Amino acid sequence: MKIMTRFYTVLLVLVFIPVSWCFAETKPASVPAKPTAVKKHKNQKVAKVTKNKTKGKKPAKAKKKKPEGLVVGKNLKVGMNMDKAISLLGVPRKVTVKRGTEPSLDSISIEYEKHGVVIHAVNGKTKIEGIELLPTFKGQFANGIKMGDKVPALIEMNGVPQAMSSSLARYPDKGLYFSLKENVLVSAWIFAKNSKILNHKLFKPN
Repeated sequence: MKIMTRFYTVLLVLVFIPVSWCFAETKPASVPAKPTAVKKHKNQKVAKVTKNKTKGKKPAKAKKKKPEGLVVGKNLKVGMNMDKAISLLGVPRKVTVKRGTEPSLDSISIEYEKHGVVIHAVNGKTKIEGIELLPTFKGQFANGIKMGDKVPALIEMNGVPQAMSSSLARYPDKGLYFSLKENVLVSAWIFAKNSKILNHKLFKPN
């Protein structure tokens, strides 16, 4: 009986060990997670968060610079080419030819009612010799003077006039003549040096 028991024990050992070896060999090993996959997953999360932060936000638009308008002595001045002034001012309301004391003193006047500006040139010449600013002029001078400013502001910016009355402030050295009404600037003339425009002679003090 003991012999049989030992026999079965040996038999079980001989059978069990090979079988367990087989299971050990066929059992799939656990596959460790790939670090690269984890890294990729993290990157995807970061990309998603970044996308969510930027979603709904419009890219900043560059601010458009506002046009400065007409500035006498800067983008509109005596001595500039007529074609350049016409390009700036656009289509005129009317064009008038004025006769001088002789043919060489004939002049042309181009009026821009919308801007409150009239430009003057000697007939046959290509450069502006005079600029007339009407009461409706909405621009300004390069030093900041505008229609509607009072005489103290005019003197502060241009100095004391060479000659002045209740209706006119004269700066002949600068070619500037300001029409006044009740101590307020209402219109102006600007002339090129030694301009042959008839009005230039009329404005000059005796």
